[in-house]
Amino acid sequence: MILPMYCDLHTHSTASDGADPPEVLPRLAKEAGLSALALTDHDTTEGLQGCAKACGKHGIAFVPGIEVSADTHAVLPKRDPSLPQLGTLHILGLFVRHDDPKLADIHGRMKHARDTRNPAIVEKLRELGLRIEYREVQALAKEQGTHIIGRPHIATVLIEKGYVKSVQDAFRKYIGQGAPAYVRRDRLDPVEAIDAIHHAGGLAILAHAVQARCVDDDELEHFIASLKRMGLDGIETRHSDHPPEVVTKLTALAERLNLLTSGGSDYHGSRKAVALGSQRVPMSVYERLRERTG
Repeated sequence: MILPMYCDLHTHSTASDGADPPEVLPRLAKEAGLSALALTDHDTTEGLQGCAKACGKHGIAFVPGIEVSADTHAVLPKRDPSLPQLGTLHILGLFVRHDDPKLADIHGRMKHARDTRNPAIVEKLRELGLRIEYREVQALAKEQGTHIIGRPHIATVLIEKGYVKSVQDAFRKYIGQGAPAYVRRDRLDPVEAIDAIHHAGGLAILAHAVQARCVDDDELEHFIASLKRMGLDGIETRHSDHPPEVVTKLTALAERLNLLTSGGSDYHGSRKAVALGSQRVPMSVYERLRERTG
């Protein structure tokens, strides 16, 4: 009997905000029964070489990737201001070159944006009466071996101090979009993000479409169709935030717009209650994407 083969095309490591080093992920993927793995850290390719080497050791097909933060409002600039606030726009780059200069430029710019934003968030928390110092956030990130400090680190400090019960609670109460200590950081124009991914030889895939917070199916289709005109190659249909009805909707939308499909868990290790390989994405998805890269 031939056993089914699966891939996970959306994971994170300590090179951004994951809990596991890039060199450890392939072993975990093997234990999870995966045959292919993509490392898609936020705005950086720093972990790709180490993960690629470990994938070779464990017999896992490796997909070098990145997850780039882009500006949602650049896609829907004329949205009715009376509607709820737009969410986030993240674009996965799959099969990218780790040493591409345009991706390196993105890494530098986004790191600077985070380094400016994080202290501002902590300052807002202090204004709200929470006793927190930015040096505590820096110390936590250093202790965990993560290369990029982000809001999850701030959330973890808030948990340790007893202000919140979980990372999700921290985002909801204090540091998520619309919360009192939220600070918006600079994001790339989606055209620039997609062009950089293409320059690196990769495919540009819309990640977790539900997080854009489109108000209805018509706006969602307009949103994705607009991204396609900007050069988008595909949609991540299977994701830990996508219930079955959303997977079905996005799959049909991808077919209608002639876009590729992808899927992954968005694994962050212990930082997020999502298991590696949990989406059971068939290897045929990996094969189709690999073929498209030529």
